[in-house]
Amino acid sequence: MKKLTSVFIIIILSLASLFAQSKIASTNNEKVIEFESKILNEEKRIFIHAPNDFKSKSYPTIYLISSAPNDFRAAICHGQFIVVGIENNDPKKSFTGQSNRNDYFNFLIKELIPYVETNYTSSSIRFISGHSISGGFVMDIFNQWPISFSFYIATSPTVHMLNSTIVNSALTKPTYLYFDIGSRENYEQLEDANNDLFKRLNSLNTQYLKLKYEVLNDETHETNQYTGFCRGYNFYKSLSTIPDSLLNENIHTIVEYVNELNKQLGNKIKIGESVFMPNLLINLNAGNFLNVLDGLQFIAQENTDFFIDESDTMIDIANEMRNKGNDSIARKAYQLIFDEVESEVALEKMKEIDKKR
Repeated sequence: MKKLTSVFIIIILSLASLFAQSKIASTNNEKVIEFESKILNEEKRIFIHAPNDFKSKSYPTIYLISSAPNDFRAAICHGQFIVVGIENNDPKKSFTGQSNRNDYFNFLIKELIPYVETNYTSSSIRFISGHSISGGFVMDIFNQWPISFSFYIATSPTVHMLNSTIVNSALTKPTYLYFDIGSRENYEQLEDANNDLFKRLNSLNTQYLKLKYEVLNDETHETNQYTGFCRGYNFYKSLSTIPDSLLNENIHTIVEYVNELNKQLGNKIKIGESVFMPNLLINLNAGNFLNVLDGLQFIAQENTDFFIDESDTMIDIANEMRNKGNDSIARKAYQLIFDEVESEVALEKMKEIDKKR
């Protein structure tokens, strides 16, 4: 992560009445902002780290509650998100009592987020992270206003301090939640409350909630802010891969899965050789020849250079379909190969099949 410049040029911005007044420090893609919140009636120090190409590309945003200038979370997320860290000198004051939490939530939704989404090319995908009492605030947002963010990471959250942990199950879009505690929290109320919340969340009958909860061995309340966030981030990254269970499906099913996940989380998953070749071979061995043909057509269209370079392999696949007694689909595969590379072998195979008809 680049160091913040030591000398800041202060620019006073006049924003529309919807936004709070902000003093902007620094230039380029990293800024420190003294953000005057009318809702909180105080000035908040905001650290923004944007990817180098943020002006031309859209990125998801992650909001780091109770952040600091050298927040390790910002370093982990750097380059993949627009990172917005919010300094909080007194988390207990901000997040103790429902009224204070409601004010802070309104500050985020009505002031800070509109400012960020107006001044940066951010997508509508939002992440939020907090630890301890700040993690409790993150869980409070999830409980009461779950669709405000796409992905929640709460480490050792103080859910026992919330007025209510009645979960609002009326999710209307896919929402992801990672929360955890350490096995050495030495805080029985916190441990019991989180374990109980997980049981209730896990019992919800909703297709929209993707949930992971962990009790991390040997982690204390203090150390879990580091390990826990990394585990939550790894949970997010695990959603950037295509599960093996999909590899025996039609390639178009995989494309739909990838497109939906990219839409939900701002991932940039691409279907490459490590996906479409196993997909071809698994379906070939299972006798799902229509899936094989669709896979060949997908490769020819989306990765033409690979299809041409591996034309001999494509002929071997068509030969195997023919050996297994499906001349009709094999011929279509040979035709596809001939159309792409003008293969004489493929042409001869088509002639052989046509003679038998």
